[in-house]
Amino acid sequence: MPEKSCYGVYLCISCYLIETDHKMKLSEFTLINLTKAVCGDASYTPYLRGHEIIHLFNKYGYNEVYGAGFPSRWKYTEDKLRELNGTDSIRQIIEDTVDPRRFHNLEINPENAVKAINEILKFDKFELRKVGDFYKVFSLSGQLIQPETIKEINHDFINQQIEKCQNKIQEEDYNGAITNARSLVEAIFIEIIERHEKHEIKNDGDIENLWKKVKKIMKLEIDKETLPEFVVQILSGIDTAIKGLAGLSNNAGDRHANKFNTRKHHAKLAVNLSMTIADFLIDSWNYQTIK
Repeated sequence: MPEKSCYGVYLCISCYLIETDHKMKLSEFTLINLTKAVCGDASYTPYLRGHEIIHLFNKYGYNEVYGAGFPSRWKYTEDKLRELNGTDSIRQIIEDTVDPRRFHNLEINPENAVKAINEILKFDKFELRKVGDFYKVFSLSGQLIQPETIKEINHDFINQQIEKCQNKIQEEDYNGAITNARSLVEAIFIEIIERHEKHEIKNDGDIENLWKKVKKIMKLEIDKETLPEFVVQILSGIDTAIKGLAGLSNNAGDRHANKFNTRKHHAKLAVNLSMTIADFLIDSWNYQTIK
């Protein structure tokens, strides 16, 4: 059962909702080609000496010292990237590689580096985009969360719903996508409730009732007296979103007579909304149970 105090959890949640970056898994092809960019053996990124590469990776959980026996720069970089692949650190390293501050007073520029790295990342459906003064990694697949995040809660059905949602949108089965989006949220709610109560529950199909139980379990109930206004707004928005999802699925989902002329943008809204809520709840659950 989560024991973290409400305010500490809410601060984490509000920051998480602002940040939309996620863990990423890269192919072997991408890792090998990315190695040169990270260590500076490519012509478009700053060159890093051995001790600078050590310093870079020590920022991501290592505690190593440069000295005798140190492997070649590119080999060390490739090995570390492979070890970190599938963690959030791989994203941060890519973003760090094109940090505009690293290019100060150099003849190369971050814009060209971003262009070259995007040619590598595109094979794994990722790309760097400028956000303010810096560059962030985004998914090209249109999904807001990755299946790797879901695996932490170990519910195969949830992974299946994500895939079904995406496939049905591609097949223009928008009503089916909305139904699967709702099923995804229901699955998350039920998983959290069952883990808390330590037994199976009967699902009566009332998604709003499930959400009320989840809010109580995870201490997500709105307290206007103690919470900052921006946190109240975010949590109120989730309440409204779930109510809207329930209404949309009842009127446009394929398990009811279709009362609504469903379009692609309606389905994508439902799917992305469901994925955001799912990712938020899973990440919050894991955070609370670890703490």
